[in-house]
Amino acid sequence: MKLIHTADWHLGKILFSHSMLELQSEFINSFLKPLIINEKPDAFVIAGDIFDRSIAPAEAIKMFDDFIAFISGQKIPLLVITGNHDGHERITLGASILRQSGIYIATEIKDALEPITLEKDGERFCFYLIPHFDPPAAREFFGDESIRGFAESYRALTEKIRYDILDPTCVNIAVSHCFMSGCTVSESESPVYIGASGEVSGDLFSAFDITLLGHLHSAQSAGKNGYYSGSPLKYSFGEHLSKKGVNIFEISDGNTSRRFVPFTPSRDMRVISGEFDELMKQGESCPSDDYIHIHLTDKKPIFMPLQRLREFYPNILEMSSELLISPGDTLTTPSKRSFGDPVELFREFSKQICGSEAQPDEIELFSKIAEEALK
Repeated sequence: MKLIHTADWHLGKILFSHSMLELQSEFINSFLKPLIINEKPDAFVIAGDIFDRSIAPAEAIKMFDDFIAFISGQKIPLLVITGNHDGHERITLGASILRQSGIYIATEIKDALEPITLEKDGERFCFYLIPHFDPPAAREFFGDESIRGFAESYRALTEKIRYDILDPTCVNIAVSHCFMSGCTVSESESPVYIGASGEVSGDLFSAFDITLLGHLHSAQSAGKNGYYSGSPLKYSFGEHLSKKGVNIFEISDGNTSRRFVPFTPSRDMRVISGEFDELMKQGESCPSDDYIHIHLTDKKPIFMPLQRLREFYPNILEMSSELLISPGDTLTTPSKRSFGDPVELFREFSKQICGSEAQPDEIELFSKIAEEALK
């Protein structure tokens, strides 16, 4: 069986007041649909966070609706779970009718206890669709007030599947949206669900032959048999070096192979570092529409750098400077460091704005005024 695995689309996401819908449409229509047609998978899996918020914008809903219509037209089973960003009450609308067309959408804990069975070349594949759920939901579902934290919540569910439902004659595949311990996180994941209290041990999924995961935005292996596809786009500058794409699995006779198919959008998210004059020259010779974080390495103040650089880099979303970075800070966590000597600032102002060197009498006058102001 051939599977395409993806997750964390976050349709409708707004990044620094910029809508990501255009690039998300590019991912689905220019990359994903042709890939599906060429690869002809036996099933397609989305491991949660289809939308970026529970009440998704109309354009995002239509985008997903169009994809469902496409995948249904290809006669390819679609297996979907909801993530912590999805409004599961809304996504569940029409789920029972969609099942008749091979569209399986899991939104509640009970859905995980009703595996979806597909067959290929005489082999059976059982998919356990485990949507994102929190400890209060687990306590209510299992009637156990002693359940605390995500680890205990997921243990209660995976052990019930393992001992009461799991079919050893099938290839058993779990689909889950959680933070598996030991994995790499990025700046774009929700902080509410990151940290030790939100982690789930990979051992809980050891009974499954393979676990297809969503929630963490970096493509990576997880535990003994788990895999994150990562998000299809970069949703923070901390991901500027990350590779984005989808996983393709081929499973046959107890053997599983995986390949990662990269997606390169028309507009990337990059970090550019250098002195102001150097960056201006680079932009003049090679302007860019990418989403950019500019980091200035100049040791002196620059007048209106953001406005001037945007002539060549119109989509600058963030800017940082060596003048505002203390040891140990990251590019995006400026400290309260001073700009330095006010007289030196005045000299640079005179050069950059007035186009001339400050004269001794001007410097003397400014020094007196600055001293009085500081008092």
